[in-house]
Amino acid sequence: MDNIYISDMEGNKIDAKLIFSFHCDETSKKYIAIDYQKQVFEKNSRYSNLDILEVIKEGKNSIYVTNIKDNEWDTVKKALQYKIFASIKNPNLNTL
Repeated sequence: MDNIYISDMEGNKIDAKLIFSFHCDETSKKYIAIDYQKQVFEKNSRYSNLDILEVIKEGKNSIYVTNIKDNEWDTVKKALQYKIFASIKNPNLNTL
């Protein structure tokens, strides 16, 4: 897989790892989840420094992003919770 460069609208590179991307039907926009990979808690913590950003423009190996507008965040959050995360199946869970 090619390296993906993530930049803000001014072209400044964001030093983060792309986790996944998704489309929100309600806003008709694309978003990415990134991990800044910076230690914010104790070393034995399982928490990551994650962020969700709106995709403004895409290039061959680059993505330009911006913060999600405050008035759209609830819509994006619900899409992420109910359409993305809810559809993830864990093969290690036993179902009855």
